[in-house]
Amino acid sequence: MAALRTGLELTVVGMGLVFLVLAVLWGLMAALVRLDRMGSSPRKSAGARPDAAGPALDAETLAAVGVAIRLHLRALRRQAAPAARVHAPGSLPSRWVSTGRTRQNRSFTPRGRFV
Repeated sequence: MAALRTGLELTVVGMGLVFLVLAVLWGLMAALVRLDRMGSSPRKSAGARPDAAGPALDAETLAAVGVAIRLHLRALRRQAAPAARVHAPGSLPSRWVSTGRTRQNRSFTPRGRFV
């Protein structure tokens, strides 16, 4: 009975210490987050106007910018790998994922060779 009591005491003390250390680390991280937020808050200068937008553009200029963006994206697609040329960049899964899916869909033989 004494061995069981000693084991329970050790368990309670050990788990208590673990949770105490976790609570201290949690408090330390919360304090660091608060200090980080205080230090990185945006400071408004006297001369800055946060509500001021850039100069308004007319319809022809906006259309020219849109055409330039589309031509640039088309040029980027031509530079991509052949498998990615048809689709917009970022719309396909990575090549690693595609390779894994292909391997999973192949049939398996007991000799370990893919057929």
